[in-house]
Amino acid sequence: MTGPELHVEEHRADAPDAPVIVLVHGVFDSCESFDGVIEHLRPEYTVLTYDRRGWARSIDAQPAAALYDHAQDLLDVIGDRSATVVGHSYGGTVALLAAVRAPERVAALGLFEPSMQWQPWWPSMDAIAAEAPYEQTHFRAGLEGKPRRTREERDREQALLQHELTLIATAPCRLGELEVPRIVGRGTLSARWRFGPTDHLAAELGCELVEIDDAGHTAHRMQPKGFADFARRTHALGPAAAAGA
Repeated sequence: MTGPELHVEEHRADAPDAPVIVLVHGVFDSCESFDGVIEHLRPEYTVLTYDRRGWARSIDAQPAAALYDHAQDLLDVIGDRSATVVGHSYGGTVALLAAVRAPERVAALGLFEPSMQWQPWWPSMDAIAAEAPYEQTHFRAGLEGKPRRTREERDREQALLQHELTLIATAPCRLGELEVPRIVGRGTLSARWRFGPTDHLAAELGCELVEIDDAGHTAHRMQPKGFADFARRTHALGPAAAAGA
């Protein structure tokens, strides 16, 4: 379902055979929030971004019935090529399932503070709510000068958030099924409740945990160069990069 309902953008590198990086956004977000990151990745990489169904310019797309639908959207965006995929927050969970389902198309996987409510080590809602005011200070970063959402838009997005959370209430896959090279990221300024999950995830995946300095959960907007460096580090794990391609 990457027809007219799903907004997709391709930011081409100078070289036609340049490596491809796909960036996947989370909730209350859009592919536009990666604009600063893309500036630091081009012209070395071709960068693909898209608005996940229901969000921003993909607002008219049919809601996902399962996380599989989001993962299939991502695989459709990748197409028949192989790409490095970096997912932010809920987008990381989408990217994880896509990599499990089609490892031949995901050369390397970057997971920045992914949402994993089904995990036994995921914090309680009380623990998350306790730090919500602190995190709110980061969420407007990079949005200065842009219009705030209307009440109607906020209500619609809250409903969409609640729906998307139901899709990850149970495990969409097992971490042990992930075969592709991977890396986990977090921001040094992120809420403390995010540190435990990223520690657990990196340990279970047996991979490196990278911190982006002076960044919170919205690192892609707060420190776009740092997030671009995280994407580069992810790409370097892939087989093509290891072979010197």
